[in-house]
Amino acid sequence: MKEIQINELQPRLRKHLEKASQVLSKDPSYAADILFNIVKANPNCFEVRRLLRQAQIKSGKSKKIGGLGGMFAKLSGGANESSIRKNPEKVLESAEEQIKANYTNASAHKSLALAAKELGLLETSLLAYESLFNLDQKNVQNGKTLIREYIDARKAEEAINIGDIILKNNPSDDEVQDLIKKASVQQTLDKGKWEEEKSFRDKLKDEDEAQRLEQSSRAQTGEEGLRSLIEESLKKVEDEPENINTLKDLVTYYRKLDEYDSALEWLEKARGLESGKADVNLETLMVTLTREKMAKAILLLQADFDKNPGDSSLGTQLDQLKKEEHDFRLSQAEGLVKRYPNEFSYRYELGELYKEDHNIDAAIKELQLALRAPKVRVKALVLLGQSYIEKGFFDLAVEQLLLAKSEIPGVTDLKKAVIYDLGSCYEYQKDFDKAISEYKTLYGIDITYKDVSKKIDDFYSNK
Repeated sequence: MKEIQINELQPRLRKHLEKASQVLSKDPSYAADILFNIVKANPNCFEVRRLLRQAQIKSGKSKKIGGLGGMFAKLSGGANESSIRKNPEKVLESAEEQIKANYTNASAHKSLALAAKELGLLETSLLAYESLFNLDQKNVQNGKTLIREYIDARKAEEAINIGDIILKNNPSDDEVQDLIKKASVQQTLDKGKWEEEKSFRDKLKDEDEAQRLEQSSRAQTGEEGLRSLIEESLKKVEDEPENINTLKDLVTYYRKLDEYDSALEWLEKARGLESGKADVNLETLMVTLTREKMAKAILLLQADFDKNPGDSSLGTQLDQLKKEEHDFRLSQAEGLVKRYPNEFSYRYELGELYKEDHNIDAAIKELQLALRAPKVRVKALVLLGQSYIEKGFFDLAVEQLLLAKSEIPGVTDLKKAVIYDLGSCYEYQKDFDKAISEYKTLYGIDITYKDVSKKIDDFYSNK
């Protein structure tokens, strides 16, 4: 079974979804009923299921099931592995029914996770494991399971965040520490990997060659090692000038050395090969490397200007370079959205750039569409809320920020920003009780965040 996007739903269901979204904050129980029916008809639509979970949490549907039903739920412990393998669709549907009746039914969430994984619905499975952990964050085993699932899904940052939560109560848990280290290594490696669905090993036909190169890359991480790998690859290019994998390796090595002119030169050669002309990932990487090159130039010029703040010539050059970098990003983002209108993750960066230009209406339009992309959904919610704040639409901003707050696991800088913005919105609305509640939450997390300490001091001084 393949997971689908909201835009793939029937028009009639999309209208129902729009209605549910509109009433989610005011009447979450009604929204949950609508969303449940959509999920029942389309169990492979992950985004609708996530909205359903938000509605169920808001509506407080956590009542215990009484009678024989409740007794059975306690004794059964969820579906067994054989029944899941035999009929995962039925288990998925049954688990959703149980969650509807009692959101705190941990065994139902676990059954849903396993059934979804059996069906290939990996985002749905992850959502179930997230829900299971959030029901009881002191359950270390559920936390470890979620970390492993995040690592398998190549979501290293999320895995690290969950690990940090667990370590607060279990600082000496060696297994959690090892999992965090594993996620940290993955996070570091992913920064230099190609933006393709296939793994590095899959890109090479020769399995032995894959192992040799992986071991070589791990053993030679410094400049000397990278220079050695470059020399080896240059010799290969002489023997096999049409081998696109060798050209890609050269791009990667030069990129790690921050030698962007050389990286771009070899990337251009790779794109010139017959096998590279239709490779969208190479086009994307060309943009990424150009941006990294410009960012490095800005960083160096900024350092010079910081040493010589009175040099107006340096200041002018810096402003010009920043404008060129911004205009380049904007041009690329608009081009990507034009060519791939249904790739909603591209909408996020375009909305972000429009917001930087204070073109708020255009930013809101793009960010609303970006919400359909799971990878950028949370960031889009935050930026959308901040855009509404800039327009003075504080009630709309609160709706987006509350959703973002509920979807960010653990304590991150992004979550701190969301809590602070929520408090500010409530202040503007003269709802001081809710405002101080958010500020207190932030104060308990990070006393040094912006002026939250002063806000709390002023609050208690005026009581």
